[in-house]
Amino acid sequence: MITVALSTTIGAPTRLVWRALTDSAERVVWDERILGEVTLSEVARSRTTASDSDSDALHHMHWRFRLGGIPLVMQDRLVSALRFERLVSHISIGSMQFDQTLTLFSEDDEMGPHTRLAMKLVARNSIAVIGEIIPRLDVQKIAIEYIDTTLGQIQKHCER
Repeated sequence: MITVALSTTIGAPTRLVWRALTDSAERVVWDERILGEVTLSEVARSRTTASDSDSDALHHMHWRFRLGGIPLVMQDRLVSALRFERLVSHISIGSMQFDQTLTLFSEDDEMGPHTRLAMKLVARNSIAVIGEIIPRLDVQKIAIEYIDTTLGQIQKHCER
């Protein structure tokens, strides 16, 4: 398994950062890689909600998502949440699957409210794509780019 973790300090209160992470309407605003929400057919929607608990079904988003310039489908399934502190999700983007943990730390001081946002991804060593296998080093590069872009976009959005 590959584990990549990075963090950034955001010049905004934890409550604001939490909302940016958890509100799907806000996600579309700050995440420039999202091309739109995928509308599931009634058959697919009933399969998703039947296999998940009621709370998971509410937090299982499907997005059209651009990764490395390639449009794919992203599924973001909330595994657990500790309000204003931690979000754990299972994410798949095309054939890439990983577990994502976002941890928020309030760092208020005389300069004002700040939030340290840490992001950790745990992914498989390789990804199978149409007749090829993407090796460990490339998976690690994709994970680092994903985290770096996500943290940068959230920071920019919350500091406006």
